[in-house]
This record gives sequence, structure tokens and C-alpha cells, in this order.
Amino acid sequence: MREKDLPIDRSRHAVYTKKAKQCVQKLLHRYYDETTATGLWEKIQLKYAEFLKEEPALGGVKMTVSIYDPILIFAWYATVPDKPPLEDVQQDVYDCFMSGFDVLGKVFDLNRRLDNRLANKIFKRANDLREKAIREFPASFRMGYYAYDRTNGIVRYSFTQCPNAEFAKRHHLENVLPLMCNCDHLAMQKLHAMLIREGTCGTSDCCDYCIIGDRNPLAGNYENVKNEQGYIVSRKKKGKSQYAVR
Repeated sequence: MREKDLPIDRSRHAVYTKKAKQCVQKLLHRYYDETTATGLWEKIQLKYAEFLKEEPALGGVKMTVSIYDPILIFAWYATVPDKPPLEDVQQDVYDCFMSGFDVLGKVFDLNRRLDNRLANKIFKRANDLREKAIREFPASFRMGYYAYDRTNGIVRYSFTQCPNAEFAKRHHLENVLPLMCNCDHLAMQKLHAMLIREGTCGTSDCCDYCIIGDRNPLAGNYENVKNEQGYIVSRKKKGKSQYAVR
């Protein structure tokens, strides 16, 4: 089915990107023959359209990658009869959403003070944009920004509302949500950084971000591990001092 023929209310929602389509079709061809993959793809498209019928307006075309592409991943998982282990497709999902960080990492290093300060400005700008968007799309991302720690080179912000998490909860697909959330950790690694995060909107009242260079002394106080729900979370190492990430 052509994307322009999808039964979607274009005044409220957007279509997934070409990159997300390529990701899902790649996964289909990994696990199924051509005929089966083709049939499943159309079912996934219809599932995507079905999902959107009950969804509030989420941000329009500008939010396609961060909102509508994840919905296509949810539709893929909900549709395929054989559910692959999610860790087997984590790299594919990362490549779909955040492969641009691979390129950024070649020139951007959050251990450098200048790059660290620039990252803070970028996230501050993102917060300002979210504040404007939330007025028009109340169900979209709700972001909170914290003052930059110049002394220690720490960038902090949080999300108290995440449409990906809310979607997963509404459709009982919480087990798939870590595929999206864990991409943040992988992306920060590409920037020679560490993301210290104790919880996400999928499991707690907010998704907290504390971003530092991976050579920052604070990085040695924490380790990032995968919990029983599949999320990468930060845990304080025994005997180490703790920075308040909330």
C-alpha cells in the first residue's frame, strides 16, 4: 500500500518516515520469505493506521521521527506472528532513529568543555521548542530543563510526559518500549558521553537525563545495566558518592 493511501487523518497525524519503513521491511525480510514479508508489511501499515484512530494529535510532521516512527515499530511487533528477542533488533532500531549520532561522534566529544556547553545550549533550545509545541499538542512531549552545571560539565533535563510511553501503556506494549528508550544510551556513547538515568516515563514519574563526558570523574561512580524490564538504567557503584540526578 502506498503511504498516501493510508487511512489516516492527516489533519491530526503524520506518516512514518522512509527510514522507519526501510527498518521494518529489513526486519521482515530477515525473518520471513518475500511473499510473507510483503503480506505482513501491508498488515503492519493497516495496524499503524488503526493505532492512530484513537490517538490524540501528537505533534504533526515535525515530530515524525520521535513519535510516529516508534508507532510503526510498535505496529510491526504487534503484527508479526513470531516475536524476535528484542535485543536482536536493538541495533536496527537505533540505526533507524539515531544513526546521525554516529557521524556527530566523529567531531563532537562531550569531554571537551566547549562541546559540553554547546550540548547544553542545544538541549535548552529543545526545551524552548517543546514548551511551544505543548500548547498546540497537549499530548506531546513535556520537557523540563535544569540549570547547566558549569563547574562539573553536567547537562540535565527530563521528560515528565512521553507520548511513546503513553502509547505503549494504552496498547499494552510496554515490553517493546525499551527498544526506543535504550537508544538514548547508545547515542550518548557515540558522543563520548555517559547518560546517567535512573528511570523513564515507562516505569516512573519522569525520564531523567544527566549527561556527562565518559571521562568525567562522576562516570566512575555509576554503571549502566539492563534491568528485568529490558531498560538500561544507571546504578551507583558500591562505595561511590552519588550525584543527585533528580
